[in-house]
Amino acid sequence: MNLTGRERRILQLAKQGLSDYKIAHVLKICPPTVTKSHRNAQKKLAEAQADIKWATKTGLDLTDSDFGSEDES
Repeated sequence: MNLTGRERRILQLAKQGLSDYKIAHVLKICPPTVTKSHRNAQKKLAEAQADIKWATKTGLDLTDSDFGSEDES
């Protein structure tokens, strides 16, 4: 599952140290929307990290793949 543009932007702003409230102000959206998107992004990243850990553990070669391609079916 890919991060949405909003989720990416929220993570970038959070990395700069902005609170969800300040991010909401910057993006001109409601603070609860930021909080929900922030949690969703963190969940997606945790799932991706678990998938990578599993793939590495099973010996799957991740270097020869189409990760990041937008053409997922």
